[in-house]
Amino acid sequence: LPVMNGVKYCRTCYDHLAGFVGVKVTGALESKRLIKKSEDGYNISSKGWQWLNEFEISQDIFENSRRALTRQCLDWSERRPHLAGQLGAVLLEKMFERKWFRRVQFSRELIITSKGKQDLYNMLGVTL
Repeated sequence: LPVMNGVKYCRTCYDHLAGFVGVKVTGALESKRLIKKSEDGYNISSKGWQWLNEFEISQDIFENSRRALTRQCLDWSERRPHLAGQLGAVLLEKMFERKWFRRVQFSRELIITSKGKQDLYNMLGVTL
């Protein structure tokens, strides 16, 4: 079992969610068929866009962006990919707005809140 805190457990990677929690969330998005691995990123299913709409994330906010919508970012501690790209960044921002995570001062570590644990379980079946 992983240590339930620290930078390996939950952190930011640039502007997206990483560590054990980031990989677990990405895996849940895949197993629920909301996203599917593609050559360099992930394809988002129509079911995925419906799910993202619950976060007030709609397809049209990405239309004029030069940044890749999704990327697979290899997690250094888990050795498996987590969701990166513009969608990864927007999703983490929405999770902060919902108070699912708190930043640790002077660190990339994130603390997952009890609300975050509950909502991740309710929305994705992720147990942390």
